[in-house]
Amino acid sequence: MSLSAASLLRLMHQHSMRVFTTADLIAISGMAPAAATKALTRLSSQGLTARIKKGVWVSKLAEGLNPYEAVPFLRAPWPAYVSLHSVLADCGVVEEIPQVVYGVSPAAPKRYRTPIGEFHFHHLPARLMWGYDVRRQGLAGFSAAEPEKAFLDLVYLALVPRCPLAFPVKRGRKWNLDVPKLRRYAGRFGFPPLDRWLVENRLI
Repeated sequence: MSLSAASLLRLMHQHSMRVFTTADLIAISGMAPAAATKALTRLSSQGLTARIKKGVWVSKLAEGLNPYEAVPFLRAPWPAYVSLHSVLADCGVVEEIPQVVYGVSPAAPKRYRTPIGEFHFHHLPARLMWGYDVRRQGLAGFSAAEPEKAFLDLVYLALVPRCPLAFPVKRGRKWNLDVPKLRRYAGRFGFPPLDRWLVENRLI
């Protein structure tokens, strides 16, 4: 079975396929795997789709596409969410505007350079994969950490030997964070070096 480019694009739009897998297209179109891959590659050559990982694509026609939407697809089947500098900059906690998208996952650290941006994933133990929710920006939906959890994720990772991340730098005279929540969340980490850093920085 084969479909025209127009039919494929119409089908993708009907199913709100913004970031998706080849398997997703196969499921809704009934195309054979080889035919689906060939069709997506053809659309990519026309600037209508882009491959961001083997078997993972984005629709270049998706309205308001946010690179954050790609985060769970890039580390699947492991869970992943946007965190660290990306969330802290978006929430005004730090001044630095990252040039890459930062995410965390229980999978091994990994970097991706894609047509929609560069992604840096850092390893976070599975027991610490909490404190995030689904956010919406226009038509885009993505999983991102709460500011306090993103802050703690970053401090925790900065304390891990050989991790390339640095501690967050305060934007103003005080941290723009919910301190009671920060304290509660820090208790769930159960990591004494994190507690000591927070005490030294007058956060607990």
